Amino acid sequence: MNIEFNEDYEFKTGKKYKRMISFLSIFKYHDLKYLYYFRKSREDSLLKSWYMYKTKKIGLRYGIEMDCNMEIGKKLKLEHAFNITVNNKTKLGDRIVIFKGVTIGSIRSGKKAGVPTIGNDVVLCTNCFICGNIKIGNNVLIAANAFVNFDVPNNSIVIGNPGKIHTSANPVKDYIKNYRENCNINK
Repeated sequence: MNIEFNEDYEFKTGKKYKRMISFLSIFKYHDLKYLYYFRKSREDSLLKSWYMYKTKKIGLRYGIEMDCNMEIGKKLKLEHAFNITVNNKTKLGDRIVIFKGVTIGSIRSGKKAGVPTIGNDVVLCTNCFICGNIKIGNNVLIAANAFVNFDVPNNSIVIGNPGKIHTSANPVKDYIKNYRENCNINK
């Protein structure tokens, strides 16, 4: 089994991947099924094309657009995975939680032309929109319906449209709680 998917599974469920029980749950939940095929399509194997096809097919059904070749870290969690669009040149860090309706896109001209770079321990809440050549720091929560086209420092919450930055000691603790408790990380 793919090590990256095992980490995604544990991050999503809070449980270690166990062969039969966990494998059955992959096909019960479309977000896990999508991540399974997504991670498998990134491996060098004879079935790579088939995994890419399955990723695309599930993505079309649920409106998930993520390129199998994009730069992405460990422990990705898709919550209520519907209508998620991520530009194929976006860089995602480790322990990212993406909710329904999130769009991460590019700006094609001007000072902010380019795509976002997103750090570690970031939560992107429902219907937020992130665009442009910007950097989202570590330990950041982008609130629901927020519009972000500016750099966001570490340990921040972005709220509103246009977004406003508020500092916080640990804005993502409840969203990334299971992972930190299981691994005994004290941040």
